[in-house]
Amino acid sequence: MKIAVCMKYVPVIARIKFDYESKTIVREGVPSEINPFDLLGLVRAVELKNAHDDEVVVISMGPPSTNEGLTTCVALGADRVVLLSDRALAGSDTLATSRALSLILAKEQPDLIICGRNSTDGETGQVGPEIAQMMGIPHVSHVRKLHLHSDRKSVVVERMTDEGSQTIECELPAVICVTEGVAPELYPDKEHMELAQSIPAEVLTCADLPLSLDQFGANGSPTWVDEIRLVEPNRLGVLLEESTPEEAAKQTADALRLRLAELAVESESSAGQDFVILPRYPSGKKKSIWVVAENTKTGLAHVTLELLGKARELTQFTNSEVVAVLIAPPSEELISILATQGADRVLVLDNSQLGPVCGLAVANSFAAAVERENPYALLFAATADGGDLASRLAARLELGLTGDAIDLEINADGRLVQLKPALGGNVVAPIMSKTLPNLVTLRPGLLAPAIPEPRAVATVEHVPQLPFDGPDIRLLKEDFQEDLEGILLAKSPVVIGVGMGLGSPENMAEVQEMARSVGASIATTRDVVHEGWLAQQMMVGISGRTIAPTVYIAVGIRGAFNHTVGLQRSGVIIAINQNRRAVMFRSSDFGIVGTWEEFLPPLMEELRPILLELVATSD
Repeated sequence: MKIAVCMKYVPVIARIKFDYESKTIVREGVPSEINPFDLLGLVRAVELKNAHDDEVVVISMGPPSTNEGLTTCVALGADRVVLLSDRALAGSDTLATSRALSLILAKEQPDLIICGRNSTDGETGQVGPEIAQMMGIPHVSHVRKLHLHSDRKSVVVERMTDEGSQTIECELPAVICVTEGVAPELYPDKEHMELAQSIPAEVLTCADLPLSLDQFGANGSPTWVDEIRLVEPNRLGVLLEESTPEEAAKQTADALRLRLAELAVESESSAGQDFVILPRYPSGKKKSIWVVAENTKTGLAHVTLELLGKARELTQFTNSEVVAVLIAPPSEELISILATQGADRVLVLDNSQLGPVCGLAVANSFAAAVERENPYALLFAATADGGDLASRLAARLELGLTGDAIDLEINADGRLVQLKPALGGNVVAPIMSKTLPNLVTLRPGLLAPAIPEPRAVATVEHVPQLPFDGPDIRLLKEDFQEDLEGILLAKSPVVIGVGMGLGSPENMAEVQEMARSVGASIATTRDVVHEGWLAQQMMVGISGRTIAPTVYIAVGIRGAFNHTVGLQRSGVIIAINQNRRAVMFRSSDFGIVGTWEEFLPPLMEELRPILLELVATSD
């Protein structure tokens, strides 16, 4: 049996800087590493290999320096490594990347393809499902458990969802995109690294691929990045460096009272400005905007209402209808909600016989509907199902796809501008597509729903269920988890965020007790979750939640953009860090330079009455 692992060699994100004068990202001198999720996939592949005497081949695409990462892969147990390296690949977006990798994988003909959930330098997670679509095979994303059947012709995996988990079975070949929990994070020792030096990579160029050069690189990419925008920080940026813990606590508490009063005045003055019902254009089908609804066990996910609100805003420029796509059995209740929240038309794709939203059968029927009508844009939630379906659609129809956008706008040329954050949210990359319809996934929690219109009625149409007899995934079991910590975190007016600067998991109990004493919730970063200190439900940022507390206190958090992008709607941010150069201070209103052990206890004591009042008034 042959297992292929797709590996990306990525820059260490924490070391990347931005030159604000030249508006360029500075990568010079930044070290690289194997993408952490790809590393987990490789470790699991080697575990399977050792149990069954399989072959593991690592496939990568990048510059010659990628060889460093490939040597590490061999040292960890890979039998072969293949590197696609060619200047013509420069500027490849996810579709062009998936196209190139799928061609190499087709030549290798592996039984199982493992990819990481996403790459830390892009965070979109589109390549795995796009490869699967191009190869016509099943895929499962967000996998934390991966097991081979005894017949070695199929796999059973556990897939994480926004509501819990799914146990899914699929025949091989298949693409499995793995995440935390699938394997331990291992690194080779010096002896294995020295032995790996003797096994060079098999280097391929675009000339070895059966497509013309215009299918790769910037020319073969349906999306491009316009001029990067600088976002003026909206934080006060006050930094206390030489105060005693007691002085810093008192100054911060006094400043917080003033800032909260200012925010209250601003909130009152803006109240009512957004309570405007926007005009509808139900007959404007030429540039219709589709919203793919997210359905949960308790009804429509709130992100669906956010997407409908944004779609309604965009139609003020396109003068077109808003179409909601409901991938679920027909429900008058859900259709009514979609209509009152902005949908002029509802397309119902009953998947009760087709299978899960992320399967090939659903994508097949949905893609046919998109081809028939050719809308202007399709908006998906940046969730497990939303990302998978959008990726399959992009690969099938060869469309551009922007993942994890935070907002949308339409420029003077009528193009949809998809805004994606970087480096703490102070840098925004406007992404546009050469193809129609525009495809984009949007992060939950950042957009405002439209004002409900209780009397609104939508036209209802049913999407034909096309027959599909190809290989697909089978849902064996679904476990819904009552995510109490996540629910509390999403609604809490006071949140204490903890990072690796806490030192060790043993220190967590002290901070948690301080949080309990003021009714605050605990949030954390991806690194803390990777180390197993806290549960994933508590992670905030690109790979986690977006929250909007009135007060956020960051304790020992470095402040990488993949965390701070989840904090943009916070009222006031306070940071404690002993490193005065911590980038978290740039995203904070008030910063205290010092150790958390010295400065956090007196700060919490001074803030106690303020925070308790916030919690009490929010109940």
